[in-house]
Amino acid sequence: MKRVIVLTILAALDQKFQEKGMPLKSHPIQNGQYLYQGKFNLDKEHSLPFGVVIAKDEAESDFQISYRKLAYLNNYADKVNLLELINELNQTKTFYYTLCLAGDGEIFLRLLGRSTTDVKPLYEMLVIGSNIAKVMTAELKSKFPSLGIE
Repeated sequence: MKRVIVLTILAALDQKFQEKGMPLKSHPIQNGQYLYQGKFNLDKEHSLPFGVVIAKDEAESDFQISYRKLAYLNNYADKVNLLELINELNQTKTFYYTLCLAGDGEIFLRLLGRSTTDVKPLYEMLVIGSNIAKVMTAELKSKFPSLGIE
């Protein structure tokens, strides 16, 4: 009798991150969800925090990838024009990610999806997201030099 090992998404992601040399580990958070956190270097001076939330540790689950703190709206007089740019970028350059403006002025990038234990597409979306975040940060700063970056 052949023994079948059924992986959960967390086990599959842990394995993928280990294969790729990414030291990420999941941590349980509220509502039975799990969070992976890391930082992506934009340049020598700036990094962007990112997170991957897995809704449940099963063979199939919803997930969210987010890149935080792309920029901050400091001058609220620019809000309408900034939202117009965000809408344009969402339609033309963010692919399956969505650029968002939070109530506190933080601009972030996020993706909602569903995965199975074949986590290769999820991993590839995470990697591509770092490139999209880098391009969006540069684009936002070029059009709105007053935006803050941590």
